[in-house]
Amino acid sequence: LTGRGTDTQYETGRGTVDMARRALPPPFSGKGESDTMIFICGKDGFVAHWGGPVGRGPPKADGSKGPKVQGPLDGVLKEAGYTVEQVFKY
Repeated sequence: LTGRGTDTQYETGRGTVDMARRALPPPFSGKGESDTMIFICGKDGFVAHWGGPVGRGPPKADGSKGPKVQGPLDGVLKEAGYTVEQVFKY
């Protein structure tokens, strides 16, 4: 988010690992299995920046796009310590 005045209480600018750590629940609580789940949706570039690219399966018989597939975890959330099991991209 860019173009806002300095009087806002919200984060602005391109997402970073520090921003993710301030705004999101931690990847692990230290009590064994994590119950954290992060959902990402938006334009392809936004999703790729935060969680890595979403792929596509083969085209359907009618020629339309194939179903979305998760693809590898990458980007800010991977750098912040989240695992592929904790991030869902759509």
